[in-house]
Amino acid sequence: MKLKLLDELKNTSAEAPLNFTFAGVQFKFTAKIKIVDEQTLEELTSKQGANDKEIVRDLLIGWDEFVDEGKQVPFATDTLEEMLAYPGITARLSVECINAQYRVQEKN
Repeated sequence: MKLKLLDELKNTSAEAPLNFTFAGVQFKFTAKIKIVDEQTLEELTSKQGANDKEIVRDLLIGWDEFVDEGKQVPFATDTLEEMLAYPGITARLSVECINAQYRVQEKN
């Protein structure tokens, strides 16, 4: 039996509120992270030469509430690449992209 619920997961994302400081600068926004199956995650994280930048590029698909100098910052590849120039930011985003794959919300 093929579960239709699992098919829905193929096009979903998780929202992850981030609020961290790197070198005294605060970053606060809600990351939108693509949800992938275990095989895809394994391929991303175990391939030889895999690095945090690749994980972030593949899984971070957007953000909301990202403000810089009082203005909303729309998600764009060039802006993401600016952030990925700093290993501390890259590592934090990579960890969140992977953690989001395991985060389950309980309903009462």
